[in-house]
Amino acid sequence: MRISIVFTRTATVGLSALLVSGCALFTPASSVEDEARSSTPTSHETHHSGDGHAHDEFYEGVPDVTWSPSTNAEVEAVAVEVMDLFARPEVPERRWYTDLLPHLSEEYAEDAQYIDPANVRVNEILSGPSLVREKDNPLTVTAEFSTNAGPWSVLLHRVGQDDPWLVEAIQPTEPANP
Repeated sequence: MRISIVFTRTATVGLSALLVSGCALFTPASSVEDEARSSTPTSHETHHSGDGHAHDEFYEGVPDVTWSPSTNAEVEAVAVEVMDLFARPEVPERRWYTDLLPHLSEEYAEDAQYIDPANVRVNEILSGPSLVREKDNPLTVTAEFSTNAGPWSVLLHRVGQDDPWLVEAIQPTEPANP
């Protein structure tokens, strides 16, 4: 059996273009390294304060967020409100979810819509919140509560200094006893 391949003018042009672009894709590593070296500033090209260049370009888009004593009060108030709304097993499911929704992150709102409040074991907050956070992280905090169903926590997160604290999770802090 003999197979013959016939190229039309269009196919030949297309194949030529593919071969040329393929050469660009398979540039030898030494060429890539040479190009990287040539684009890296030498010691006399480095920038310094007062040279007229923006030196905070690297941090552009990163929020400048701080934690202050007023932040404690703010996050505690949100956590208490959320836990009070959560710990209502007698409330109809739709109302329970609708009341919580403004405080939930988009991701947690997806999960929380499937929670049946009748299955929530918490109906009384005994104490809290106690805030737990990483020292240098002003964006995320866990509010821990003592409840009639044991310890529970609310994980809260904000995107920026003036953005609202949104709930990422509400859960028992210890595994439930069978």
